[in-house]
Amino acid sequence: MQSPSHAFSSIGNFNDTTDDASYRKFDIHEGILFCIELSESMFKESPELNYKSLLLEILESLNELMSQLVITRPGTSIGCYFYYCSRDDAKEGIYELFPLRDINAKFMKILNGLLEDLSSGRLTLFEYFNFQLSKKQMQMPLGKLFTFMLDTFLQSIPGQKQLSSKKIFLFTDNDKPQESQDADERARLRRLTIDLFDNMVNFVTFFIGYGDNSFDNEFYSDILQLGAHKNKGMDLDSEFDGPNTKPLDAKYIKSKILRKKEVKRIAFQCPLIFDEDAFIIGVKGYTMHSHEKAGVRYKLVYEHEDIRQEAYSKRKFLNPMTGADVTGNTVKVYPYGDLDIKLSEKQNQVIMEAYTQKDAFLRIIGFRSPDRSIHYFNNIEKSTFIVPDEAKYEGSIRTLTSLFKTLRKKDKIALLWGKLKSNSHPSLFVLSPSSVEEYNEGFYLYRIPFLDEIRKFPSLLSYDSGEKHKLDYDNMKRITQSIMGYFNLRDGYNPSDFKNPSLQRHFKVLHDYLLQIEINTEENETSEAKINRVIHEDDSLRKLYHIRNKILESEKSEDPAIQRLNKYVKVWNTSYSKFNDDDVSVKDEKKLFDKKPKFNI
Repeated sequence: MQSPSHAFSSIGNFNDTTDDASYRKFDIHEGILFCIELSESMFKESPELNYKSLLLEILESLNELMSQLVITRPGTSIGCYFYYCSRDDAKEGIYELFPLRDINAKFMKILNGLLEDLSSGRLTLFEYFNFQLSKKQMQMPLGKLFTFMLDTFLQSIPGQKQLSSKKIFLFTDNDKPQESQDADERARLRRLTIDLFDNMVNFVTFFIGYGDNSFDNEFYSDILQLGAHKNKGMDLDSEFDGPNTKPLDAKYIKSKILRKKEVKRIAFQCPLIFDEDAFIIGVKGYTMHSHEKAGVRYKLVYEHEDIRQEAYSKRKFLNPMTGADVTGNTVKVYPYGDLDIKLSEKQNQVIMEAYTQKDAFLRIIGFRSPDRSIHYFNNIEKSTFIVPDEAKYEGSIRTLTSLFKTLRKKDKIALLWGKLKSNSHPSLFVLSPSSVEEYNEGFYLYRIPFLDEIRKFPSLLSYDSGEKHKLDYDNMKRITQSIMGYFNLRDGYNPSDFKNPSLQRHFKVLHDYLLQIEINTEENETSEAKINRVIHEDDSLRKLYHIRNKILESEKSEDPAIQRLNKYVKVWNTSYSKFNDDDVSVKDEKKLFDKKPKFNI
């Protein structure tokens, strides 16, 4: 378990994307650069990957990553480069599969076409990359690669927003490059790394080891772990500075790629006020979970001279009698009896400041016990995760760390008054420290509803607590415990492991149409093919399908201990059916009329 000071020090460093000038909200534009070193072992089949090569696993992971990002964050930029490559179109040993640009159909078609050629056998990876490990290739210095990556991120691209989050996904299984024995080259690479860090470019390393031949990360740890210079003068622990240079097993490549694509999504930034005069720190809130919906993201376009243009909406105010445009003549007035009172912007500001501020803010107004403040019926909005922000108020990390320790020690929460956006109305909030058992260390911010926002739960007309079936319930609980003992639940429930099936289906149709992928119609597919398709599209059904197969296979097992799983499930189903037939939990109210009413005329 990390200490709170460690957790907070890792949040306020240069790896975060912040707006130093103010607390204005902005959209994150992320750029991910895939940089893959070609070596002989990269082309070899690996038993850990079901006898696929590492290079093919990386390309398939990149394809899946782009398919997911086009759903959740279509504005993300992706680029893919290979070094130590002998292709004719490679420049100084660096081959560009596609440049660092916002995700688009052209690049997805390039990658998908390559994977199709590889799967059909029309092409091999050796042939595509023309891989020949020559002496000339080995003499290509890493300094050129680092300089190239920096230039790639700094280049100005017409029609594309500036990148606010920059990552390099560095793939290699070579732990002893030629620079590892040269002290001058090491020093040069360290300087280049500092230049990358100064330009907010961060490394996500994929150092791959093989069985007995593990990856020695000494060289890359020396040249990449250079984040400590950013925190000089802050006396913070440098354990979290710089990228992680620990080696990685080949089987975890895809999961790490899909996990590390996530950017910290800042929901808001604002000051946290302890005392109006002198005691103010900076905080920022992160969105814990987001929910994408199918079919809601689209554009309105029109054709003009055979060129597709995007259409924009504009609001106008019209005179209801004449239809004349009066947009420029409208003013804001407040009705007061039979009068309309017009106030200037300055007067409006004076009225608003009587109970709030113009910009977003949070002010501590007191402390209370969690038992008296946090109730399940008050949970009307999703919570945000609060961490310190050093961008505007120096010392925020230390102050919020102290508050975190104190509130956790005394079992208290803080009550806040404020607003998270400049155009929203102020509200009451609860600032609660995370518990000792949680992985995240920080604060959760909950909005407290006003009285008119609380809804009463409807009371059940007829409810049986099931006391007369207590013995049956106890038996069913014991059977359930026995069934659960046959399954391994050590990983728990992680929402990010379960994709939205309707969303995946929606974008798969668009993906297949765009890339002209032939698919079998559902009317002609076999039952086995239909099962495979459904469980591939729905993560929940796939896990249930594996559990069901395990239960069915237990009946055929020769081991009596394994056979008991199937017997337990049958007993459980019998008990459940009995409760369902008895209608124990909630009884339907008997209808007043069993027959249609008759009318006498």
